[in-house]
Amino acid sequence: MRGRYLLKQNGVLPETTAAPTCQTCHMPDGDHENRTAWGFLAVRLPLPEDPQWKADQVTILQALGVLDPAGNPTGRLDVVKAGQVARLDQESFDKERNKMVGVCSDCHSENFAKKHLAAGDDMIREADHLLAEAIRVIAGLYQDGILEKPASYTYAFPDLLTFHDAPRVIEQRLFEMHLKHRMRAFQGAFHANPDYTNWYGWSEMLRDLTEIKERAAELREKKAAKQ
Repeated sequence: MRGRYLLKQNGVLPETTAAPTCQTCHMPDGDHENRTAWGFLAVRLPLPEDPQWKADQVTILQALGVLDPAGNPTGRLDVVKAGQVARLDQESFDKERNKMVGVCSDCHSENFAKKHLAAGDDMIREADHLLAEAIRVIAGLYQDGILEKPASYTYAFPDLLTFHDAPRVIEQRLFEMHLKHRMRAFQGAFHANPDYTNWYGWSEMLRDLTEIKERAAELREKKAAKQ
């Protein structure tokens, strides 16, 4: 979109060309509130109706520390509520989604806008499945005593919010998978950039998962060799 704007600005494209900037779509009212239906972390309530996606989102919420390993809400949920980094009810989600449909409809048909945004939702679902699998692999290492709970962790469960301070290489890879590659995958999809979605998001997530599985297998082998 920015490329079209620059081409229009330089006179390569005619003045009548639709060429929005970031501000056109995300700050239509002229303020700095940049809010989307899925929020920064692409998690929401209520959980999806699709059983697999629901299970995957629960796993991700556990790794974010919003739910404990048993699935119960934790104190972090209050932080999420206060920061409004996620939509926590259907009404809030629909409000932001409808707002974006309205913005998109300034240049596109409403049906096109809704279909494109739904495709972004689908990308989140697929990315969530990869991320949740990686989380479960590492959670299994904790459960089986291969990894010991770090003193900074509340639970013997991977914590995505340790960020770069994750205590082991395998969890540092998980952090990048979550906050770098998953984000690129779904944000690229919502911005109609399949190349960015695939090469810098989806493809990297597949590589992350492969590395996490291999490192987990190596850790299990080392543990078994010591017994």
